[in-house]
Amino acid sequence: MANYIVVGLNEEKFALPITDIQEIIKDMPITEIPAARAHVKGVINLRGTIVPVIGLRSKFRMMESHTTAASRIVIVQTPEGEPVGLYVDRVEQVAFFSEILPTPDGIGGAQAGNLSGIGKINDQLVSILHLPSILNTGGGQ
Repeated sequence: MANYIVVGLNEEKFALPITDIQEIIKDMPITEIPAARAHVKGVINLRGTIVPVIGLRSKFRMMESHTTAASRIVIVQTPEGEPVGLYVDRVEQVAFFSEILPTPDGIGGAQAGNLSGIGKINDQLVSILHLPSILNTGGGQ
């Protein structure tokens, strides 16, 4: 069992294994990249390292919203060790799921392949993100 960081997009909650997270930073200027995939917001300069930033709202085909004081960039690493930022509306809490349920068959939609399971906090369900699918920028959206 692992600890997770719960992040929010709109009213939905998603979780990432805490071991996959390098750091969480406040929103900072993002330089757009011409002709990049729709879910790639651009790049940031993180202490001299150029880091691509994926907008999870775009990745999941959610309506974009305005940046707020709670917006964060969660820095994770690709399997090759390269840093990538995940742009989220907010970081909510650290959670431990005593039970992780499988993602239901037939869920479909943009999120289906990006989930590895469903956790539960009190009576609220939290979708656990499958980081390799999220970071796969070679496939569709």
